This record gives sequence, structure tokens and C-alpha cells, in this order.
Amino acid sequence: MPRVHIQDFYVPALNTNLPNFNSTTTTANFIFFDLELKNEMKEVGVRYKNIDLTFYYSTPKPSLISIANYTIPGFYQGHDKAARRCNVVETRGMPWLDAFAAVSNGSTVVFRVELSAAVKLKRFFGSYSKTKHLLLGANVEVNGYGEKVHKKSIKLKQRVPKRVKDMAATRESELNLRVVDSNASVYSA
Repeated sequence: MPRVHIQDFYVPALNTNLPNFNSTTTTANFIFFDLELKNEMKEVGVRYKNIDLTFYYSTPKPSLISIANYTIPGFYQGHDKAARRCNVVETRGMPWLDAFAAVSNGSTVVFRVELSAAVKLKRFFGSYSKTKHLLLGANVEVNGYGEKVHKKSIKLKQRVPKRVKDMAATRESELNLRVVDSNASVYSA
């Protein structure tokens, strides 16, 4: 499967060095990102359907606020090729005052980027595989310059959908099973 990395991530509203910046009336409510998709498979191409990106802001309480969505149009990527997508996304519902206060104190803030895409693999002899789903995500730590803290690229790793994770966390003893017998009586286990 393809590998996806965040090469660059910049949030100008969190750059404390910008002159005449007032975080209460910010008009710089956007995020620059540079995403790299690598197909390192030999003799196999990748056909991406639309790639959906969701951006989250991680609050001090362990919760995520959805702040932006972006769709990269589908495309074909040949074997052993890399594709870069540099774009800007406008945010909404972002608590700029809290985030700016955190980075002004020398701390960092965390954003989360999640990717969802359907892909088909094109084999050497021209046929396509069944559709496979990519569900990837990564946390991006941002400093007072509005830049990602780690200079190296950040790999988006496979994530488990929330419903599956919740099901896996539930023990059999916690399940409320209902069994119906042939006499239409209902039993709770």
C-alpha cells in the first residue's frame, strides 16, 4: 500500500513573531500543508479515488475539535513514484485564543490529520484489484513559529475506525446480548 507523509505544516496564526498580530481578530485562519504520497510497490500502480483529509485541534482536555476538511481529487500514480500535494485549508471553529496563549508561553499545540481514501491497485498485466480503503492519521505538534516541531516528515499511520475500536474495547461480559428462541421469548444474557 502507498505510504503517506506530512512534509510541511504551517499555521500562520500561531506564529508569535509576526508583526502587528492580534490573535483576537485573526484573519489568518488557515493551515498550509504539504502531503507526500509514495508508491514504493514494484510493478503495481495505484488509482486513488478522492482523498479526504480531516484536520483536528487537540484541546488540553484529551478531546479533538474538527476544524477543517479538504478533498484532493483522485488520480493515478505509477509504480515506484511519489506525488506531492501542497495546499491551503481554511479552518472553522478553531479556538485561536487558547492555541495562541499556549504557544506564547513556549509550549506547543497538537493538531491531528486524518486521511481516508479508496484505492485500487493496477497490476502489471493491466487489471485492477478490488477497492481497498486507506484510513491513516498522525499528530502534528506545532510551536510558536507556527511550524511543525519535528523537522523530519511525519508518517501517517494506519488507524482503526472508532466503531471498531469501541467494539474491541468492549468485553464479552459487558455485552447486553438478546437471544430470541423459537417461542418468541426474549432472554437477556
